[in-house]
Amino acid sequence: MSKANSVASMETNHAQTQMQTLQTRMRFIRESQHLTLLQASRLSKGEISAIALGSYERGDRSVSARKLIQIASLYQVPVSELFEPSKTQLIERCVSIDLRKLMNTSDQNARKLMGYIRNIVRMRGDWNGEIISLRSQDITNMEIFTEIPPETIQDMLLTYGFPRSK
Repeated sequence: MSKANSVASMETNHAQTQMQTLQTRMRFIRESQHLTLLQASRLSKGEISAIALGSYERGDRSVSARKLIQIASLYQVPVSELFEPSKTQLIERCVSIDLRKLMNTSDQNARKLMGYIRNIVRMRGDWNGEIISLRSQDITNMEIFTEIPPETIQDMLLTYGFPRSK
């Protein structure tokens, strides 16, 4: 592969990653505010339909800069929050992890995360086996005990988790 093709491939991969992050973040922010697609649509006063919002979240439809501004305004967050969570965001709240999703991956960092979570399960005696709620201190300790970079932890929590209230 030539250097030009390699650079183009990296740029394409980066763009795809950014789009996936955007899609995940839109859903994550909506759900963290305990809104359904229909409720979010109603809050927009007709500017964004529930169908369109769901399509943006799934990546089935392209989203314009204007719509991104409207979505950020709807959720009362800066537009930048749609692309990357603030550094303290996940540490300030609880996150529930879907262990079924986590167990079905071959990602090395996900396996480290699973080992850490197994220790939490043992300590708590929480043997339900499907979902576990991680407390803010669990998330803080995760970086220390797994040696996984904070950005990777945030990405994994967005991939394998869903927000829960404190």
